Amino acid sequence: MFKKWAVIVSLVFTTLSPSAFGYQQGELLSSKAQQELGLNPNELTIIDFFAQWCVSCREELPEVETLSRQLAGRGVSIVGVDVDEEVEVGLAFQRELGLTFRVVADPQQVLVTDFQPTGMPALYYVYQGKVLKVRFGAINNIRQVIIDDIRSLDLAE
Repeated sequence: MFKKWAVIVSLVFTTLSPSAFGYQQGELLSSKAQQELGLNPNELTIIDFFAQWCVSCREELPEVETLSRQLAGRGVSIVGVDVDEEVEVGLAFQRELGLTFRVVADPQQVLVTDFQPTGMPALYYVYQGKVLKVRFGAINNIRQVIIDDIRSLDLAE
C-alpha cells in the first residue's frame, strides 16, 4: 500500500509544471493581473505583496517607501498588493507606515492566488508584462538589495 501512494505522489509532483506554483522568472503575467495592477509596460514595476500581520513586511516597507520616492520619475515604480482580508486593517497599516506608493487591495485574494508567492513579503520585478526576478521572504537591507537588483536587470529582454 505504501508503494502505491509513493508512486502516486511521485507522479503528481513530476507532472506539475513550475508555473503551477505561481509566476516564475521569465513568465508573462496574465492580462487580467496586468490590468488589475495597472502596469505601465514601458517601465519596470516592482510588485510588493504584503500584509499587516507580516512582521518582516512591517520592517521592510519603510525602506521600500523611501526607495519609491527616490525612484519617482526614473522609469521604475513600486506597486504594493495588500493581501489583508479586511480592507480597513490594510489601510490603517498603510497609514501607520506612511506609504505613499500605489497599493492595490486584494481582500478577495485574487492577485495572491494568481501569483502564489511562497512567502511574505514577496517582490516581483516586472517589465513589459514579463517577470524578470522574484524574491520571497525577509531580506535585510531591502532598499540596497532592490537597487542592486535593478542595476543587474537587462530591460531589453
